Amino acid sequence: MEPAPMTARLAAVLICAAVASPATARVADTAAVERVVDRFNAARAAFDPAALADTLAPDYEEISPVGDVDDRAKVLGFYRADQRKAGPAIQSSDRRSAIHGPFGIATERLSFTMTRPDGTTLARSLRVRYVAVRSGAGWKLVSAQYTPMPPAK
Repeated sequence: MEPAPMTARLAAVLICAAVASPATARVADTAAVERVVDRFNAARAAFDPAALADTLAPDYEEISPVGDVDDRAKVLGFYRADQRKAGPAIQSSDRRSAIHGPFGIATERLSFTMTRPDGTTLARSLRVRYVAVRSGAGWKLVSAQYTPMPPAK
């Protein structure tokens, strides 16, 4: 006995939905990880510790460009409004993001140009790796590592 046409169509739709759901969730999670990275970078640029705290997991650690390991409290302290200093505009490029089990990983290049006291400029770039973990309905950063890139020759 063959299934009724409506039952067969419903079964096909349910099978497709079950197969597509993990891929759809992965795309949505990757986009959510990128949004938390964007919020983190915007909060850093604005020296907004409340917004910054909202993006960081309680056990967040950061490896600075000089190799220091900074915990969440130290990072939040560095971005207090009274610590704000004028800095160069930072451009993001080459971002890649993926979900690996319970973690979201994003890597990007941050580039900026500094003006030296003598008026000359110096262009520099950092490669940054962010690690996020699901927290409730969203994502929080648990780690960031900033690696200086050698200047182009």
